[in-house]
Amino acid sequence: MVTLSDILPGENQKKNVNKVNTLENIDKPSKGITLGSLDSLDNINKKENKKDEVGTIRSILSGVASGLFKIPEGVVSLGANLIDLGAGTNTAANVEKFFDTINPFDEAAEATAAGKITETIINLGIPGGIAFKAGKTFARNALLAKQNGKYVNLTGEAGKKLLKNIKDGELTGLGKVVEYGTGAGLGGVAEGVFVGDVQEAGTFGNMLGGPTELSKTDEYSAKEALKDRLKFGIEGAAFTGIIGAGAAGIRKLRNQKSGGKVITNKLDRWIDKHISEPLRARGINPQEVFNIKTGREGKIGKDLNTSRNYAYDIDNQLDKLFPFWKRVIGDKTVAAEREMLTKELNEIALSGSGKNKKLNPIFSNIDELDSAGKPTGKQNFNVSFDDMDQIKIDKFKANLINKFKADPKDVDEMITTLKDVRSGWGSLFSAAGKRLEPGSLEDFKLLMKEKVPNYLNSSYKIFDDKVSKKGFQLASGYKPPRALITETMDQVKTIVKENTNGKIILDDFEAEHIVEDIWGSAKLPSAFKLKSELHFTGPNYLKKSFLDSTMTAKDKINFSELSGATQKVINKLLGKNENVMSTILQGTNKLSTVVRSNQYFDKLLKKSNEMQIVRSTQIDEFMKQGLTKSEAEKKAIAPLFVDSPEEARKIFGGTDADISMVGGKKTPQGVAGMQSIDKFYDEDMGVAIVGRGIKEGKARVAKVINPLEGKWALTDTVTALEDVQTSFLGDGMASQLYQNLILYPKATSQLAKTVLGPVTHLRNFMSASMFAAANGIMPFADSEAIKQARQAVQIFGRNKEGNQLYQRLLELGVVNSNVSVGDLSRLLSDVQFGSTLGQMKVFKGMMNRLNKIQQFAQDAYTAEDDFWKIFTWFGEKSKLQNAYKNAGLNLGDNILDATGKKTGRIFNEEFLELEAANMVKNQVPNYAYVNDVIKALRQLPFGNFVSFPSEMLRTTTNIVERAINEITYKTMINGQVVSPLKGRGLQRLLGLGITTTAVPYAAVEAGKAIYNVSEDEINALRRYVPSWSKNSTLIPTRDDDGNLEYIDFSHMNAYDTVTRPIQTIINSVQEGREDKDGLMDDFISGLAKSSKELASPFISESIWTEALLDVSPIRGGRSSSGKNIWNEQDSTGDKIQKALVHLGATQVPLNWNQLKRLGFSLRPIDSKGRFDKYGNQFELGNELMGMVGLRNVRVNPERGLEYKITNYKKGIRNSRSLFTSATTKGGPITPEEIVDAYINSNRALYNVNREMYKDINAAKMLGMNNSKVEESMISRGERKAYRAMEDGVFRPLTISQPVRQIFEENARALGMGNPFEVAYNEIQKLISQLSRTKLDGDFFPDIENPFTNLPKPDINPTGDIPANVANTTPGFLGQQNVNLQGVPFTSLTQDQKIDKIDKTFNNN
Repeated sequence: MVTLSDILPGENQKKNVNKVNTLENIDKPSKGITLGSLDSLDNINKKENKKDEVGTIRSILSGVASGLFKIPEGVVSLGANLIDLGAGTNTAANVEKFFDTINPFDEAAEATAAGKITETIINLGIPGGIAFKAGKTFARNALLAKQNGKYVNLTGEAGKKLLKNIKDGELTGLGKVVEYGTGAGLGGVAEGVFVGDVQEAGTFGNMLGGPTELSKTDEYSAKEALKDRLKFGIEGAAFTGIIGAGAAGIRKLRNQKSGGKVITNKLDRWIDKHISEPLRARGINPQEVFNIKTGREGKIGKDLNTSRNYAYDIDNQLDKLFPFWKRVIGDKTVAAEREMLTKELNEIALSGSGKNKKLNPIFSNIDELDSAGKPTGKQNFNVSFDDMDQIKIDKFKANLINKFKADPKDVDEMITTLKDVRSGWGSLFSAAGKRLEPGSLEDFKLLMKEKVPNYLNSSYKIFDDKVSKKGFQLASGYKPPRALITETMDQVKTIVKENTNGKIILDDFEAEHIVEDIWGSAKLPSAFKLKSELHFTGPNYLKKSFLDSTMTAKDKINFSELSGATQKVINKLLGKNENVMSTILQGTNKLSTVVRSNQYFDKLLKKSNEMQIVRSTQIDEFMKQGLTKSEAEKKAIAPLFVDSPEEARKIFGGTDADISMVGGKKTPQGVAGMQSIDKFYDEDMGVAIVGRGIKEGKARVAKVINPLEGKWALTDTVTALEDVQTSFLGDGMASQLYQNLILYPKATSQLAKTVLGPVTHLRNFMSASMFAAANGIMPFADSEAIKQARQAVQIFGRNKEGNQLYQRLLELGVVNSNVSVGDLSRLLSDVQFGSTLGQMKVFKGMMNRLNKIQQFAQDAYTAEDDFWKIFTWFGEKSKLQNAYKNAGLNLGDNILDATGKKTGRIFNEEFLELEAANMVKNQVPNYAYVNDVIKALRQLPFGNFVSFPSEMLRTTTNIVERAINEITYKTMINGQVVSPLKGRGLQRLLGLGITTTAVPYAAVEAGKAIYNVSEDEINALRRYVPSWSKNSTLIPTRDDDGNLEYIDFSHMNAYDTVTRPIQTIINSVQEGREDKDGLMDDFISGLAKSSKELASPFISESIWTEALLDVSPIRGGRSSSGKNIWNEQDSTGDKIQKALVHLGATQVPLNWNQLKRLGFSLRPIDSKGRFDKYGNQFELGNELMGMVGLRNVRVNPERGLEYKITNYKKGIRNSRSLFTSATTKGGPITPEEIVDAYINSNRALYNVNREMYKDINAAKMLGMNNSKVEESMISRGERKAYRAMEDGVFRPLTISQPVRQIFEENARALGMGNPFEVAYNEIQKLISQLSRTKLDGDFFPDIENPFTNLPKPDINPTGDIPANVANTTPGFLGQQNVNLQGVPFTSLTQDQKIDKIDKTFNNN
C-alpha cells in the first residue's frame, strides 16, 4: 500500500502536497498511482531541493571562513571539557550551540565535500602549521646556540651525537630529526587544542582501529572528549611530521644544488642519486651541460628542417610532372622516369664549373658583423662553392620542358633550390672552419677539395642509423636482392680475372663468398676524416693496383683504391643513393651533426671558463665579507672542467671516485675512451675531422683533438657527456620476441589511435590551446600572433618569413617537441617500424606510401602542438616587453637587481626571445624535458604516452613557481626598486586557476542550472559511468525526453591529469559523508585512490597489452570491463576469429568507431540504417561535438544495473567464503575464532549490500522505475536481497545446515567437542543485532567478540564416540538432497563441500 510518507518524505512534505493536484487523487481508484505521477512528485522535490543547493565555489569559500571560526571554537571547547570534567556539567553543549549560532558559514561549508575538506584544512592547518614552524625554529636555534656555546646544556652521548650532526651551521642527520620532531610535536598539540570538532574530523585509527580510534558513544563524556583530543593530537603530530618532512623533501628534490661540487651529506647524496636524478629533466647532466646540449639539438633541428623544406620543394615540383592517379597506383613507368630525374638533379647538385666538373669549394674571409649588422673589425673564414655545371643544367631544363611540358618557372625554382642547398652546406663548412687555428686551415682546405663531393653523396641503403663506438656506420640487416648478388658475382669474376691477368679464376662459390664479405663487412665513417672512408674486407686483388707478392684473400680495402668500374659495381651492391632528396637530407644531416657536435664541445669549454671567472670574483667578494680563503673557495661555484686531478680534488671535493678524466686513461697516443664521449673522435694518427683543432705533424699528418680531451670533471659530468640513452631492450632472442609480440603492436596501436586519427587531431588542437590559457594568455585573442603561428607551422604551405621564424624557434627549442609524438617516434624507432616489410619487394611500394602518410599525419600532429607553442611564445614575449617598458625600462638598458647591480642581462630582442622561449619550454609540455627514466618506460608493456602526464605535472608546478617568482621579483629602474612582473605573475596564477578549476566548474554548474540537475543526480550519475569517467569532470545534460546524459569534459581537458586526483579525493569524501567515522578515513581513502589515478597513466595496460590479456588465459576472453569477447560455447575456430578481431581493433586507424557513429547520424531520420547493432541512434550535431571531446553520452542504468548485480553476486560469494574458508579447513578452531570470522564475513557482506543499495537508489534517481529494478534483481535470483534493500535493512549471514555439518564432522575427526555449538548462541544474538542495522547509515556496528580474553572452553574428547548404527552413514537431515552424482556429502573433499554449499545454499 502506498502512503503519503512513501510519496512525500522529508521536511518539504507540506509544501509539496499542494503541488500535486489534490491529495484525494491518490486514493481514487479511477486514477490510481502511476509511475508517471511518482516521477512528477519526485521532480517537484528536486526543484524544491535545487533552490537550497550550495555551489562548490561558495562551499569552498564558506569552508575558509568557517575553518577560521573553528579555531577559537576548538580552544573554548577544550576549556569547556576541562570544566565539565571537574564540575560534572555539560558546558561543552552550550559552547557548541553558541558557535553554531555565530558561525554563518558552517552550513554552506558542509554542504559539499570540497567545502568540508577546506574547512578542516583551515581549522587544523593554520594553528598546526604555525606551531610546527615555531617548534622547528626553537629546536634549530637551541641546537645551534649550544654549538656556539651560548646556552642549552646537552650532555651525555646523546648530546654529543646531536652536536656531531651540526655542520657548517646546518643541521644534518639526528639534528634534522630533533628539529622536525619538535615541530611535529608542537603541531600535534596545536591540532589537539584547536580542532573544532574531533568526531567530525575523525582519525586514521577510525579506519584501521588501534590506539587512536575515537570513542563511539553517543552520550557526552568530558573524560572521553579529552581522551579523543589527546588521540587526535598524537596522530596529528605524526601526520604533521610526515607532511613537514615530505614538503621539505620535495623542496630538496626541486632545489637540489651542489654548486658544481660533490654532495658530501650521505642522505642528500642518496636522494640526489636515486630520486632527484631519475626524475629531473636534466637527469645526470649539470644544468649548464643540459642547456648547451638542448641548444645543440635545436641547431641540428634547424639544419634538418631547412634541408627537409628543400627536399619537399623538389619533390613537389617533380610530382607536378606526372598525373596524380599514376603516382597513387605506383605506375612503374612514372617511378622509373622520376628516379632518373632525381639522379640527374643529384649530379647537378654535386657538379662544378671547373675542369673536373665536380663540386669545388671556394675559400675566403668575410667581415664579421655584430647583432646590429655592423662590422666588428674581425674577419671570419668562409666557404662557398663554384657554380654548378651549366651544360647539365641546360640539358635537364630542356628535357623537362620538351618531354614533360614543365613550366620553365618550376624548373628554375628547382635549380634555385639546389643553389640554396649548396649555400647551406657552405655555411656549415664555414662554421667548422671558424674554430680552426690559421695553421690548420691549409689541411682543412685540402681535405675539402678531396673529400667533400663523396662525403655529401655517401648515402647507401645497406647502412642504417647504427654507429659504432669508433664513429662508423655499420651494415644493417639489409641483404641485397638475389638477382643483384648474382649480377655482382659475375662482375667480380671479371674484375679479378682482369686485375690478375688471368692468374685467378673464381668459381661461383668463391665469387659469392667475396660478395657476401663486401656487403657484410662494409663500414662508412660518420664523420669527415682525412684518411678514413668507405671500406670493406675482401681480396686485395680487387684493388686497381697491387703486388703479386702480396696477394691475399683478406684485406682492408678503401673505396678510393678501386678503379672507377669497380666503384660502380660496389656502389650498386651496397645500394648507393643517387636521389637528390637523399643527398640533401643525408648530406646535411651528417654535416650538421658533426659541426654542431664540435660547437657543443667548444661551448662547454667556454662556459666552464666563464664559470671559472665568476668563481674568482665570488672568492674575492666572500673574502671581503670576512671569510677565509679556504671558506670562500668552498662557498664559490665550481667550473665544469679543470686541468688536473689535484685541482679537481681541491675544487670539487669528495674522493677519487667522484672525479674522472674526460675520455678515461691518458696514453701517449691520446686519451683512450674519447669515442664514448665524441663519436666523431678518431685516436689514430693521420686523421682529421671537420672543425676540430689540428696539431701540426709530419706533412699532412695531423692529430685529432677534442677541446675537452684530458680535462678533469665530476664523474657524473663525464658520464653525462657520453649521452647514453636508458633502454630496457637487449639483443637476445627473448628481447626480439618481446619487441615483435609486444612493443611493435604497442607502437602501431598508439600510432593508429592518435596520429592516424582525424578526431584525435581535432582534440589535440583544441586541448593544446589550454596551455596558453593556463599561462594567462587568452587563446585567439592576439590576431597577429595567430597569423604568425599559422604561417610558421607550414603544414599547408610555406613562406620565407614563416620558414625563418620556425627555424629560429627550432634553435630556441620551442617547437617540434610534441610529447606524444616524441614518445611514439622513439617507440617506432625502437622497433624499427617498417624496416622489415620495406625491404620486401612486394611490400616496398606500399610501405613507402604508408610512411609518407604517417609522416604527414605526424607532422600535422606536431604542427597542432607547435601552433599553440608559437602563439604562447609571442604572448610571453609581448607581455614581458610591456611589463618592463611600463616600469620605465627602455630597449638596450641593463637589467639591474634590487640593489642596482648589473645582472649581465640587457633588455633587448635577444633577451626577450630567450626568456619567452624558456617560459614556453618550462611551462608547456616539451619532450626534450622528459627525463630518461620516463622516456624508457615506453619500452614496457604498460602505459600509453607516459611522457605526457609526467610533463603535465612538471609544467603545472613550473607555472605556479614562475608566477610566485614574478610576483616577488624586484629590480631597480630609474633609481626606484619596482616589481615590474607582479601583475604578470598574478595574471598567470589567475589563468591557471581559470583553466584548471573555474572553466570545468562553470561548465558543470551551467549544465546543472540549464537542465535542472541536482547534486544527488550527479552523484548517482557517477555510479553508472564507465570506470575511466568516474572521477572525470562530468557536465550534465538531458535529452528531449528528460533522461540524464553527460559530457566527459576530461576528454578535452589537458589539465585533467593534474585535477583528477583532487576530484578523486572529493568524490571519496562525498561518498562517505554519511558515516560516523569523521572526515579523516574518507580523506585517506580518497588519497589512496587519487594516488592510483595519478599513477594510472604509468602503470595501466597499454592499448595492445590490454587486448592481449583479454584473449589470453589470464582473462579467458573477457575484457577488463567485464565484456565477453566470445561465448564459452563458441567453437575453437570462432573463439580464435573473435580474438583476432579484438586484437585487430587496436590497430584500426582513423578513429573508426567515431566515424561509424558519424555515418549512422548522416542517414535519413526514418531509415533503419540510423541504428547500430545495439539499437542506439546517433545525432549528427552530437557526433560532430564528439570530435572535439564534447559528445553527449547517454546514461543507461538498466544495462548498468546488470553489471552491478553480477558484481554484487560475486561480492556475496566472496564475503561468505571469508567465514567458511577461515573456519572449515579441518583443523582445531575455537569459538572465538568462529565469531571473529563471522563478524569479519558480515562486515564484508554489509559493504557489498551497502554498495548495491546505493546502486539501486542511483538507478532510480536516474529514471529507472521500481518495477524494472525489482524485475532485474528477481531475474538474477536476488528476490530476498531486493526486499531487504527496499526496506533499507541488512541481511546478515546465516549459517546453513551443511556448514554446521562440516563443523560436526571436523570435530568428530579431531576427537573434540564441536566449537560451533559453543559459539551458536552468540552468533544468533549477532544475527538479531545485525538485522537491525540500516543500509543507509554507511556504518557497520562496532561489535566486540564475547569470547575475547575468556578462558578457552574445554572441547577435548569427553568419552568414547558412539559407534555407527549398523548399515548407516553419518549425516544430517536432508543430506540426500546434496549428493554429488551419488557421492555422499560427507565423502567430498573440503573444497568440494564449500563449493557445494555455495551453490546449494545461496543465502537468498
